[in-house]
Order: sequence, then structure tokens, then C-alpha cells
Amino acid sequence: MDTRRLKLVYGAIVLGLTLVWWAGVPSDTWSQGFWAVRRGLLYYSGLMAIGLMSVAVVLAARPVQIERALGGLDKFYRLHKWLAITATLFGVCHWLIEITPRSMVRRGWIEAQVRTPRAAEVATGFDPFRDLHEAAAGVGEWSLYLLLALVAIALWKRFPYRRFFQAHRLLAALYLVLVFHSAILMGPTYWSQPIGPLLGVLMAAGSIAALLSLFRRIGKAHRAVGTIESLTHHADNGVLEVVLRLSTAWPGHRAGQFAFIDFGGAEGAHPFTIASAWQADGRLTFGIKALGDYTRALPGQLFVGQTVNVEGPYGRFDFHALQGRQIWVAGGIGITPFIAGLEALAAGGGKATVDLVYSTRAANAALLERLHRLADAGGARLHLLETPKDGVLDAERLATLIPDWKDANLWFCGPSGFGRSLRRALEARGLPAANFHQELFEMR
Repeated sequence: MDTRRLKLVYGAIVLGLTLVWWAGVPSDTWSQGFWAVRRGLLYYSGLMAIGLMSVAVVLAARPVQIERALGGLDKFYRLHKWLAITATLFGVCHWLIEITPRSMVRRGWIEAQVRTPRAAEVATGFDPFRDLHEAAAGVGEWSLYLLLALVAIALWKRFPYRRFFQAHRLLAALYLVLVFHSAILMGPTYWSQPIGPLLGVLMAAGSIAALLSLFRRIGKAHRAVGTIESLTHHADNGVLEVVLRLSTAWPGHRAGQFAFIDFGGAEGAHPFTIASAWQADGRLTFGIKALGDYTRALPGQLFVGQTVNVEGPYGRFDFHALQGRQIWVAGGIGITPFIAGLEALAAGGGKATVDLVYSTRAANAALLERLHRLADAGGARLHLLETPKDGVLDAERLATLIPDWKDANLWFCGPSGFGRSLRRALEARGLPAANFHQELFEMR
């Protein structure tokens, strides 16, 4: 699934919630004056905020049951991000629709709302919509302020990952507060409309996902335990090769998949692509590029025999099928899934005609020797571009290296900007959009 199809899914969710809400809106709502319109928009913005946030929270729980439908964990994390941002924007609109008319009344710009007197009601028994209304309303504004702060932290990529990880767990608790706010303030009228049951299901699913996060149960069924069998630090290109030996069950994986690794400490689990084909021997290899403070520190912190937790496998970077004409393009550490692919080819796991184009600033001699050996064994053609002396890879260069490129499926893994520019250039030259596949390996 490319980003265009992912955008269609995003649009379908937003439009679907809107249409279900619209189906329950009285037809005369928009002709009854300012305050009736304001009330309709107030409910719409609030219902959209909690509905979209519910879907985002469910996706954050990594439900593998829908991974295939959404094209892999990397894809639905992107969808999770879009939905969370949109839900926050609806939340801001909800707050503005709530407070702005009050300010306008105080300034004399509009007349205050005239409320029809209601007959006095005798309170009998417990009514959550009546007895909890004040408490639910009171938590709304402060919850929005905290939500804005936590979303800003999540989007600020320079914020330390471990703090981002902790903030996301706090978001789970905040979501439960917002469910309480929404469920009570919807009132019995909206619960009886078509949007009510739908939001009930979404908020129930989101609440379960939030509790799984708070109690650290997300991904528990997909965890394995192992130890570090070997460590090789390639200082010339800043890559640490980690070989793990698992001591508990692992379902196996396909080339192109990744896993979350927790080396211990407060940092939490990080996602890394698996750089080895599954041989049913309990071994997993990872190539970890020094891209930040955490990964740069790993060579001095890890040791052979250290216990690690692995969660996975995830991802649908499906060149593993190894059928037909394929071009694999790797940028830097993006070579890791293709190493696993070459191993699968060398083991006779596919019948693809493969050209592997590897663009890197610093080529490691041991890695290159391994790539040449695996490519020869699997019948793949290896093209190496060292950018300091060979220049950057672009569409023209690719077309020169591989004349029949238009007949191939192209799989890209590397820097996202590099992938986007290569995609646009190749599609402009005639490559069908469906033939370009890119890993969206960004978890925040």
C-alpha cells in the first residue's frame, strides 16, 4: 500500500464519521439561528475529535490483525499520526467554538442565548448525564492543554526518544479522561442517534488499547527473549552488527520485516530492520546505524551474553515473494532488509531477477564482500555507488544502470527524502505508481 492509498483510508475514516454524524442531525438545525448552528458544530467537532482519537489509539496498540489490510505496521503508524493530529485540530476547534461566543456576548457583539425554561425535575436515583456533567465538563479544557503539549512532544523529533515513549504512555491515560468527558457530555440524545453506537464501539476499543499501553501489555503476545551472541562494530560507516540467539519461540520472519528490541534500561524498545533470513535456528541479525545519541552509545553499552527482549516480526515490505523482475534500491542503512532478501535468494527461496543498487557514503569492506558473495549465490546483480566518488543516485543514473527498469517492481529502503525524490522522477519518466514500493520506517 503506497501513501496515496493510505490517504484514501484516512479520508474514508474522516468522511465516514462525518456522514454517520450528519445522518442524525435534525434537518432544521441550520435554519434556527446562530446558537443552534453553534451547538451543532460544537457536537460535531467534539465527536470527530474523540472518534478519530479512538482509531489512533487502537492503531498505536499494534493490532497485527489489520496489518495486512493497511500495508504493514510502518503504514498504519503513519495513519495513526495523521489521525492523532486531525483529532487534536478538531479538539482545538471544539474549544474555540465553546469559548468564542461567550467572549462575543461579553463584548456585546451578539445577544446571549435565550434558554427555554424547563420544568423543575425531581432528582431520583443516579443519572450519570446529570450527576457527572459538571465533573466531565471541568476536565475538558485542561485535558486539551495537556493534549496539545503531548502531541507537540510527539511531533518534535529532536525530543529524546525515551521521553517521547513516556509521553505516549501518558497520552493513554489522557485519552481515558477524554472518553469520560465525551461519553457524559454527549448526553442521552446523541447516544440514541446513529453516531452514538459507533462512537461507543470506538471508545470501548480505544479504552482497551489505552489500558494495554498503561499496563505495558502492547505486543506481549509477540515477544521473545534472547541473548546477544556477537557484536561487530564497523566504525568506518557507523554500523553495529548485533546477532541475537533467541531462547523462546519465534514465529519466523520474511525478508524486509523488522522488530522492536529492548536492550534494557529506561530507553524502551526501538524498531530495527532484521538483516538476516530466517533459518529456524533462533538467530536474528540487526544492523544498527549510529543516527542519534542512543544508537551512537550502543557499541559501548552492549555486551555478548546480554539478555534482550524482541517483539515482532512486523512489516509488509513484501519483496520477499521474490517473483518476477525486481530492482532493490538501498540508501545507507537501508541495505539491511535487502541483505535478508539476498540470503533468501541464495537459499533458493525465490525466482526473481534482481538488481540491487546500493548507494552509500562509506562502504564497509566486510559488508561489501558479504553482499557480493550473496549476490553471486542468488544470481542477483549488485551495483555499488559510493557517493563521494560516484555521485548521487538519481532517475537518470538508475535508467543507465538498468535499461529495463520500466518493466520492474522497484523496492526502496533508505532516507525518506531520497525515496520521495526518486519516486517522483521515475514516475515522471513512466514508472507505474504501483510499481514503486517504499518503507515508511518512521515511528514518530
